[in-house]
Amino acid sequence: MISLVTTVLNDRVGCIDFFEQMQVQTLLPDEIVIVDGGSQDGTWELLQAQAKQLPNLKVFQEKGCNVARGRNLAVRAAKHDLIVSTDIGCRWDREWLEELVQPMLKDPEVEAVMGSWRVSWSDQKTPWAQADPLLLGGLEFRATPQSHASSRSIAYRKSFYLGLGGLPEDLTLAADDMVLALLIQRSGKRLEASPEPRCQWLRPQTLTAISKEARRNFRGAGEAGIWLNYFVSNVLRFTAETIALMGFLIALVIVSDLLKFVFGVMLLLLFLLRLRNWLRHYMSVKERGGIVGLWHVAILDISTRWSAINGYWEGLLRGKTQCQETRQKLRGAGIGW
Repeated sequence: MISLVTTVLNDRVGCIDFFEQMQVQTLLPDEIVIVDGGSQDGTWELLQAQAKQLPNLKVFQEKGCNVARGRNLAVRAAKHDLIVSTDIGCRWDREWLEELVQPMLKDPEVEAVMGSWRVSWSDQKTPWAQADPLLLGGLEFRATPQSHASSRSIAYRKSFYLGLGGLPEDLTLAADDMVLALLIQRSGKRLEASPEPRCQWLRPQTLTAISKEARRNFRGAGEAGIWLNYFVSNVLRFTAETIALMGFLIALVIVSDLLKFVFGVMLLLLFLLRLRNWLRHYMSVKERGGIVGLWHVAILDISTRWSAINGYWEGLLRGKTQCQETRQKLRGAGIGW
């Protein structure tokens, strides 16, 4: 018996797609539990109407709850021990749910199954959207048992999930599923994967939206005290580039040939390192017939990295006082700092 859990906030269209695609799954969930965070666009009314028509659908609303709390509420309200988690706003192949839970149905010792996902190239309509997934690492994520799976495609046993404490509710909005994934990997329990990317992740299409997402994600990481290496490496790189540029400009003002040479070489080398990365991703996009220019890749890369740095700083400051429960849990598992 399978319970499918998810959350939603102001996504009426996404809910309609969700119900349509879940009805044609090759394996139907025995129960669907959805927690609404206080929608004001008709989503909650749609969920209530659907609950009257679908006997296996439970819907709850808690205004202002974050995603982690919403999903925890959904899992606790679920009747069955086998839980499948996803995000409304994705798309799913008909075989998605069946393939995801198959390892757990076959082996009662398996506590969780890491799910895969993909980004559809045909849905990337803007240069920013085309460059974004390639800068993130590719159009597909094929999970292994050691992968850090996302809440958009993962299955676990309710008892196992609650034993880990569920998702951390003290984080503002993001990185909660990464914290859970880290705890799952350190649990020592039997884990499996569903490597075929049957879940499609819909991505933002504008530079502003993509940068905002990066800031939000790294704010959560800063709150939790994870991904420090990425943060430090980017801070050091931006700092070195700033020092090289300012030093070169100062050398021009004071007319120092030695300083111009030293800082000029430093600035050139740092730029070439950036350029090599931009060209690699630019060629990947062009090979797929993308409409992106090299300047799109460069601006997107700098914007998302800068947004991530700012978000991480915000998270560090808030996490020091507001997210100690999550940090202590991670430290207890030998993760974080």
